[in-house]
Amino acid sequence: MTAAHFVRLGLIGGLAVAALGAGPVQARPGWVSGTYVYADLCTLSEDGARAGRRVTLKRWPTGDNLVYEGAGLSAPIETAVTVDDTTKDVAFHLQTGAGLVSFRGTAGPDALVGTLHSADGSEPVRLKRMMRTRAPEACAGETTGSIN
Repeated sequence: MTAAHFVRLGLIGGLAVAALGAGPVQARPGWVSGTYVYADLCTLSEDGARAGRRVTLKRWPTGDNLVYEGAGLSAPIETAVTVDDTTKDVAFHLQTGAGLVSFRGTAGPDALVGTLHSADGSEPVRLKRMMRTRAPEACAGETTGSIN
């Protein structure tokens, strides 16, 4: 190697060290792109019917969308979704065969919590975040009533 090569390598190394010493790298504002699944889908033991719903939130650099699946729906419905990167507030509106369904709440690391509005009225919703795809479990039985 010539002296010129060593000078160039020294300049490149100096620039790399300067870049590293410029300060800590700031975290990217907003959520990381990816797919987040929240669900309370289950199977009724009496007749095998499904109950509950699943919300799949898809975050992309180009925009966000959501897939809504619910008991009684003939197929999943995909729609645009509004997500506030700072507060994690989530809102969506979609049209089903039974009418308009809308949701407003917060997506957390463990659950999607908020209020679902539909033709049946308003109801509080807490959908647990699912880390793996799996078949719906049996619905929990009645927990109130007489104690044996």
